[in-house]
Amino acid sequence: MFKKIHTKLTMAMVLALSAGAAQAAIIDIAVNGDFETGDFTGWSQFPGSLGAAGQTIVAGNPGSAANLNEPNPAANILKQANLLAGSWLGGETVDIQFDLKGSAGAGGVFFVEFFNELSGGGVGPGSGILSVIANPTADWTTYNFATTVDASATGGITLQFNSTCGADANCFADFSIDNVSINADVSAVPVPAAVWLFGSGLLGLVGVARRKASA
Repeated sequence: MFKKIHTKLTMAMVLALSAGAAQAAIIDIAVNGDFETGDFTGWSQFPGSLGAAGQTIVAGNPGSAANLNEPNPAANILKQANLLAGSWLGGETVDIQFDLKGSAGAGGVFFVEFFNELSGGGVGPGSGILSVIANPTADWTTYNFATTVDASATGGITLQFNSTCGADANCFADFSIDNVSINADVSAVPVPAAVWLFGSGLLGLVGVARRKASA
């Protein structure tokens, strides 16, 4: 009798703990990555330091897209900031994908940047430039990059697109982006405390059953 009770309780505990741990999933955490809202919902915007932001929503691929046009020696930035703050343990994989087209010259480039954000401000290890695109094509091209979240990312993660020019007065950097996805392995979600309490209760019942069986 004890063996049957023990077996059933053990199986129940394993299933409960498995259900709690099974929250891991690869999901797209980008907000409005295809710009189909017709505006910059979900995005933080930063204008060029020498002028107004050259950011617009245009007819894209296939609907709306974002255009970052920087004709001056400055920078034009769009970013998805502080995503899933407080949810990362470190070591999770993030796959970034987007479509891009445009033109650039005299030092104009497009930076793809990733930051592990600290909750108190600043960035942690592994933050910086993922890629520099200096020769965009006139047709939409899909780009893919993978990176790893650092344990320091208590303030979440940030994906940043930076259309920028150098000191050359003839510089221009005219880029359009669309279909941005940030696919994250969110295995860092902790098992709920209630599940562990339930497991502890089951272990207690196993002990009671053992005592009754030996009495």
